[in-house]
Amino acid sequence: MKLYNIICCSIFLLLIPQVNAETTSLMQGAKSCFSGPFKSHEKWLNLLGQKKKKFNREMFAKRFPKEKFDTLKNNLECKDFVYKVDGHLIEGYYLKPKKPGNKKLPVVIYNRGGNGPFGYVVFGKKLGLIADLAMDGFIVIGSQYRGGSAKRINNNGRDEFGGADVNDVIKLLDVAKEIPEADTSQVGMVGWSRGAMQSYIASQSMPALKTIVAIAGNSDAEKALQWRPQMEKVYHGRIPGFKENRQAELTQRSVSKWISKLPAKIPLLLIHGDLDKRVNVEQSKSLAMILEKEQHPHKLVIYPEDNHGLRKHKTELKAEVAAWLKKYLSS
Repeated sequence: MKLYNIICCSIFLLLIPQVNAETTSLMQGAKSCFSGPFKSHEKWLNLLGQKKKKFNREMFAKRFPKEKFDTLKNNLECKDFVYKVDGHLIEGYYLKPKKPGNKKLPVVIYNRGGNGPFGYVVFGKKLGLIADLAMDGFIVIGSQYRGGSAKRINNNGRDEFGGADVNDVIKLLDVAKEIPEADTSQVGMVGWSRGAMQSYIASQSMPALKTIVAIAGNSDAEKALQWRPQMEKVYHGRIPGFKENRQAELTQRSVSKWISKLPAKIPLLLIHGDLDKRVNVEQSKSLAMILEKEQHPHKLVIYPEDNHGLRKHKTELKAEVAAWLKKYLSS
């Protein structure tokens, strides 16, 4: 099993935050991400070693060195919490600098990829781009989406892959208002893969959104299915009424069909690897062409010889996204 998948598996031993029925706070049961088996670098290593017989401790330590772990733990506050949307209990999380000074910090809503529990933002993933952005002075908040935690939370709802689950994203703006340092007048979104779709759809209900960063995302669901037909199973399994309303549901999930519904002139950063086998790079290229025609502000960045996870350009990716967010989010 690849190291990434090993890291992902570690989250399932993490205790879910408990909801306090008496509180009026939207953010319930908040607890530190750096707790339990993730309290220290050594505990994390031990957990992974116990779960995987062939776990390569040296390789893992090289990718996630103790120095990086300690730096992030010492400088960032990371919280897991539960919040209620449409009567369902949804898992969320946020990361922010521990010492922001006396100023408010802009907010970045991070929208994950995957569907259902696949793509769940595990502890290790929080220490990647999400933590990097928090270290750059942003409050990064995200949702695991309804249905992503169904095996661990009762009444977690059902993932509709761009349906009612988009409400879980929109609600994060209200949740962020409970973070004292958050400047919720300065909000951007970063969406990866399916998360790009979530960002586009959610933005229709968030007119004050300042910018969207879409990484390896689809823009035309019909063309995406032609290129990767196996995703049709996901659509049939996740989207209510997909068989009966196929075209309408695909259009709803295709930003290229309704550019005018985005917040007026919101700047978009499109990033893709040209060897992406999950989402064809043409999805970003074609969207960029539409945006160009509509004179909608945007930037297209294509990383050569790279895949869906952009493993070969992590440093460039982080710098590109951070620079873009700093340009359009101020506080």
